[in-house]
Amino acid sequence: MFHSHTHLQTESWAQTFAKSLKSGDVVALEGDLGAGKTAICAAICKCLGFEGTVNSPSYAIVHEYPHNPPIYHLDLYRLKTPTDLYDIGIELYTFSKGITLIEWPQMAGDFPLNITYRIKIEITGDTDREISLFRQIFISLGSNIEPRDERLAEARGLLKSEEPLDWKESKIYETEPWGEPDQAKFLNQVVSFSSEKTPQQLLSLCKGIEQKLGRQKREKWKEREIDLDLLYCGNEVVESEELTLPHPYIAQREFVLKPLREIAPDFYASTFSKSPSILS
Repeated sequence: MFHSHTHLQTESWAQTFAKSLKSGDVVALEGDLGAGKTAICAAICKCLGFEGTVNSPSYAIVHEYPHNPPIYHLDLYRLKTPTDLYDIGIELYTFSKGITLIEWPQMAGDFPLNITYRIKIEITGDTDREISLFRQIFISLGSNIEPRDERLAEARGLLKSEEPLDWKESKIYETEPWGEPDQAKFLNQVVSFSSEKTPQQLLSLCKGIEQKLGRQKREKWKEREIDLDLLYCGNEVVESEELTLPHPYIAQREFVLKPLREIAPDFYASTFSKSPSILS
């Protein structure tokens, strides 16, 4: 959570955030009219090397700025419902090789597409802006100790009670054990949501749920009452003794790839576009 009192503070925050953006990222800036979304868009564009204004001429919706990768600025104030997005071919911009910045009014309802980041902006006083940065999170769930279904359901319920924003869950798949074949089959699925928690906070949340549901300590890749693996936290890269992001074994695990592709096909395609064998 960031509290901004001046235009310079807002610009400084946006420029710091912009340094983490890469080709293919989609950023949705949400809030009431006048909450500062255009100022943040302008600061992001400036940091990425585009010096012009992002102020939109009357009735314009889509602006493309010369940059490598290109910057697409979508001003959606005039849209009334999420379904109006498809009239302008929004999927062409949110699944592209550029960086897409979308100004999305709160009054238009929930955002219907996969996004990398969503930034919520609210006016908390006469001048204060409260800015929350939400990343797209993916977590893999698994169990091969009965009652497997009940354990997955409990884990989903605990996660969703903590992180209900943009919640998605795949079907449940029965899969062969990975890493240690001499054990019972697993039930696996992948869930996704938006969160402003850090990777370390999300790891603590997952470990806390595993402990609450009775996971016992065993050798690596042995049977598990419940297993929660943090796969992605936006585009965060972490390498520590406790956590590696993205998860290092994603591309080797069909029990992760299949449900991930089910709930986030655009994210999956853009992430694994350089690995044709995985996409097949």
